[in-house]
Amino acid sequence: MSRNAGKGGTVELLGSFEQQLRSLLPVTWSVRLDLQPRVSGGHRVVEPDAQVVIGAPDGTVTTVLLECKAGIVPRDVARAAQRIMAYAAEISGGGAPVGGMVLVAPFVSPMTRAQLDQHGMGWFDLTGNLRLRLDKPAVFLDRTGAERSGFRDPEDRLLKSLRGSAAAKVVLELAETSLPVGVRELAERAQVGVATSARVLELLDREAVITRSDDGAVTAVRKRLLLWRWVQDYKVMASNEVVAALDPRGLSHALKALPTLNTRVTVTGSAAARAYLPDHITPVSPLVSLSLYAEDPIGLMKQLGLKTADRGTNVLVMRPHDDVVHAKARLVGGVEYASPAQVVADLLTGPGRSTEEAEQLMAVLESRESGWES
Repeated sequence: MSRNAGKGGTVELLGSFEQQLRSLLPVTWSVRLDLQPRVSGGHRVVEPDAQVVIGAPDGTVTTVLLECKAGIVPRDVARAAQRIMAYAAEISGGGAPVGGMVLVAPFVSPMTRAQLDQHGMGWFDLTGNLRLRLDKPAVFLDRTGAERSGFRDPEDRLLKSLRGSAAAKVVLELAETSLPVGVRELAERAQVGVATSARVLELLDREAVITRSDDGAVTAVRKRLLLWRWVQDYKVMASNEVVAALDPRGLSHALKALPTLNTRVTVTGSAAARAYLPDHITPVSPLVSLSLYAEDPIGLMKQLGLKTADRGTNVLVMRPHDDVVHAKARLVGGVEYASPAQVVADLLTGPGRSTEEAEQLMAVLESRESGWES
C-alpha cells in the first residue's frame, strides 16, 4: 500500500507514467518501473514510493525517484520535495546515481507545476502534463495537458476559482493592503463578506500565494503569484463587457481628451503601464491601443467621437467587472489609472506583447514595494 494513495490508484498512476515514458523515448532506450524499491542508502534503508530506471543505448543508466500523490496543492510541494530529496541523498550516498525526481498525481495544477520546477522536480499527471529533465543520459520531455482538473470530489467544498467580483476585490486589496491583516479586517477593507474573505484566503494559502500566522492573519503576500493565480480565472476580454472602437483622429486625441470628460473613466493596459514607469525607462513596445474602463461606455464613445470597428481598432472601451476598478484607481497627471495590480492582470491576459509589458511593470513595482519579488 502506498503512503500517499490507494494501492490500485497508485499502480494505475505509475503504470501510466511508465507507458508515457516508453512512448516518448526511442525504442533503443530501456525503461524499468520498480513499484517496491528498497535501496540501502548511506545510513539507512530508503523506501521511495517508486522508481524508474532509464537506460540509454550507450549503456548510461540513471534512476528517477517517484513521489506519488492522490492530490497535491502548491502549499505541499516544499514538504514533498524535501522528502524525496532526502531519499535521493541517501541513495546517492549508497552509490546508486539518482538523475531526477518526479511527482506523479492524477492532476498537477499550473501553480503546483511552478512550485515543483522551483524545487528541481518534474511531474506527470493523467491529463498529459509531463516534465522530465535528466543530465546523464540527456533527456528533456515536456508535454502540456489540461490546465484544470477533470476530477471532482462531491464532498470537496473548498473554493477552487477566483472568478467573480467578490474574489477580485479580495485579490486587489491583498495586492496593496498593509500587513498583517486578519480575515475580518480584510473583508472590511475589500468590502466583501467575512465568509468570502475566509474562503479566498484558504484558496490562496493552499496555492502558496500567502503566508499566514497561527491565528490566520496574512503576514506576507507573493504578489506576482497572486496575480498569476488570479488570471487563471480572470481574463480582461472575457471578464469585462468590451466594445472594440476606433478613434479616427488617433490615440493622442483620446489621451488628451480624457481629463476633460464628464463621465468617469479609468485607463488600464499599455497606457496605464506607462504612467507607472519611471521617466528613464523606455516601454518594451510602442503604444498602439488604448484600454478604458467606463461607467457609461456609450456616453464615453460619444464624447470622444469613437466609432465601433471590427478592423483597425485602437481603443477598447470596457464596462468593468466591478466598480472596484474605479475605486482603486490612482490619479496621475489629471488622469485616473487602474491600480498597478489591475493593470498587470489586464496586461497578462491582453493581446500582443502585453505580457512583456506586464513583466516590465512588475520589475518596476519590485523596486518600489515588497512582495513583488520573482
